[in-house]
Amino acid sequence: MQRQPRSRHDRLQRIQLIGRVQLAYEQLKETMQRYHDDSPRARAAVAAAKRRLAILNRALAIIALEVAQQPA
Repeated sequence: MQRQPRSRHDRLQRIQLIGRVQLAYEQLKETMQRYHDDSPRARAAVAAAKRRLAILNRALAIIALEVAQQPA
């Protein structure tokens, strides 16, 4: 019986991670639109937004693989 609450918690965490990935993507789009110039500050802001999105995407991919390998 303990497995049921745990799986609900895991599912909630996966949903939250999906939301964070979507937010990071939107932030990257906004950052790229905001900084049209090629200044060091603009490059740093875009690079930071890309890093955040890449890290969250990797985390989501790892979790998706783990869930796919679990028995139904």
